[in-house]
Amino acid sequence: MVKKIVTAFVSAFIFATAAAQQDPHYSFFMFNQVGYNPAYSGTEGMINAVAINRNQWAGLDGAPQTTIMCVDMPLNFAGIQSGAGITILNDKIGFENNFSAKLAYAYHIKVGAGLLSIGADGGLFNKTVNGEWQFPDEAEQIFNGKCRKMAFDLGAGLYYGIGGLTVGLSSTHLLKPVLDFSDDGKTYLARHYYFNAAYNIPLDNSLFDLTPQVILMSDGNTLQADINLNFLYNKKFFGGVTYRNEDALSVLAGLTIMGDFKAGIAYEFGISKLRKTNAGSFEVMIGYSFMPERSKPAQKVRSVRYL
Repeated sequence: MVKKIVTAFVSAFIFATAAAQQDPHYSFFMFNQVGYNPAYSGTEGMINAVAINRNQWAGLDGAPQTTIMCVDMPLNFAGIQSGAGITILNDKIGFENNFSAKLAYAYHIKVGAGLLSIGADGGLFNKTVNGEWQFPDEAEQIFNGKCRKMAFDLGAGLYYGIGGLTVGLSSTHLLKPVLDFSDDGKTYLARHYYFNAAYNIPLDNSLFDLTPQVILMSDGNTLQADINLNFLYNKKFFGGVTYRNEDALSVLAGLTIMGDFKAGIAYEFGISKLRKTNAGSFEVMIGYSFMPERSKPAQKVRSVRYL
């Protein structure tokens, strides 16, 4: 049984490697920054709730299906400016289902004309393996059943914002938690590193804002880079394009409704060899943002995340 579990995990690892890293990626990465950088919590001085549903490689059996929900807000206790957040993630890929829930806290410090935030998050990560697997050309079954394991997960990050510029550096799975299904059957979460930067540019004598931005994600072995250009028209309509190195080109569009609600859709065109096996990737994003009555931010930074 142990050998079968190990073999199944090897198969899952190969599939995950094809998708770059273990952590999922998003076309709407600019809207769920709390999910990979806890230091972002509360930095906009607003209460924000965002949900993203991603269907990757549509039409391919066992393709990733991901739902993430992030909520963050500013805090002000005894004059200490800070922020808090919560992230809930459900990621299904093949016969694996990964669920995580984590709480974030960020301490805000004024540095010159900008805002520096130092954050950490912690929570539980649950991996469930459920299915029936066998080698394609053999009758031998390598796994049949269901097993589940849970581990504590920890992340940390830094964020700095000044005017229209925001920069973040963070890491997930800091402890590289081990999921021990038996004495010999183990898997672990690889440490991931993130760098993201964005700059908001209001165009003179125009209703348009432009925001070029980039996010780099690495597990120490592979590097994924998303380069994005978003525009905002009249503070209501937004759209953009993203290039992901050697993987995909995506387009996104959305609008803000009644000043507080926002919604968007995105579609990714594959540019790797996998493009011939699927119909592309789809995302839907909804969000709600409002200003808390009794909390004032240390610094508001312009961001395409809040439209």
